[in-house]
Amino acid sequence: MTEKAFRYDLLTLGETLLRLSPPGAQRIEQARAFEIGVGGTELNVAALLARLGRRTAWVSRLPESPLGRIIAGEARRHGVDTRWVKWVAGARQGLMFYEPGPEPRTSRVFYDRKASAASALAFEDAPWERLIAASARLHLSGITPALGESCRALVLKLAALAAAAKKPVSYDLNYRSTLTTPSAARAALEAVAPYLDLLVLAERDARSVLDFGESGERLAEALAARYGVPIIALTRPPDADLLLARGAAFFAPRYPVELVDRIGAGDSLVAGLIHGLLEGDIQLGLSLGAFAAAMALATPGDINFLGPEDLARFHAGLTGGLER
Repeated sequence: MTEKAFRYDLLTLGETLLRLSPPGAQRIEQARAFEIGVGGTELNVAALLARLGRRTAWVSRLPESPLGRIIAGEARRHGVDTRWVKWVAGARQGLMFYEPGPEPRTSRVFYDRKASAASALAFEDAPWERLIAASARLHLSGITPALGESCRALVLKLAALAAAAKKPVSYDLNYRSTLTTPSAARAALEAVAPYLDLLVLAERDARSVLDFGESGERLAEALAARYGVPIIALTRPPDADLLLARGAAFFAPRYPVELVDRIGAGDSLVAGLIHGLLEGDIQLGLSLGAFAAAMALATPGDINFLGPEDLARFHAGLTGGLER
């Protein structure tokens, strides 16, 4: 295979789950049928970037079964290269049960992913040095270190390898209280922080998980100072998302949203940011990320189906309405 075949704008890795949701607004206890979807933070990012015209690769371990093939097929449908997925006979596929919660209910996620194929993802599973050398950026998530020891070691080793190769590394804290603890999430971030050029996290998690007391620009400045990361992106609902790049603050536009699905919006923001960074235009990335996140909130499912017609409306400053 030629070197050209290995050129990617983004390389990423991690677990993708089958998502099972009750139809309509039913609760899980009520449901006697489930709608099947596919979602995982890193694949969500790679899929949207691929839909934006970027070349992306996602690495994972999948069971050699129809369930694994559902996930690989969905990734390829959006243009993500899955050739580096390791197929494992007899392994299990991780599941996520998602119960949407219209007010005053609470939306809830229940994981069934212990001992899944992807939880054993390790350095020997792919030609990582070659993949990093052939990629413009590496994207990581705080979910992956929470899956097990081999995943923790892999994330740290890849961050170090990418930084040594002078490839920018992004990291989304993605704190999940059902998977890890604040102390473990802090330790994982502290280990990879020296290799990062972009850190993305929710303002609420900076306070409750990382023990910061500031908010807004002061919080971004404090994060940059503590971890030495040059670009900090904060999600701050209901306030405008904020990005601090080497001391300069940028704010995202706010889009009115009729909420349909709470899952995947943060990954859409990350994909928009990375697209802008690849273009050398931070404000474009933040604005596109905010638009894509709003579109994700208004669309069922984890993976964002943003299309060319949506991009045209974004660039024209148009949202909502009716076309016919």
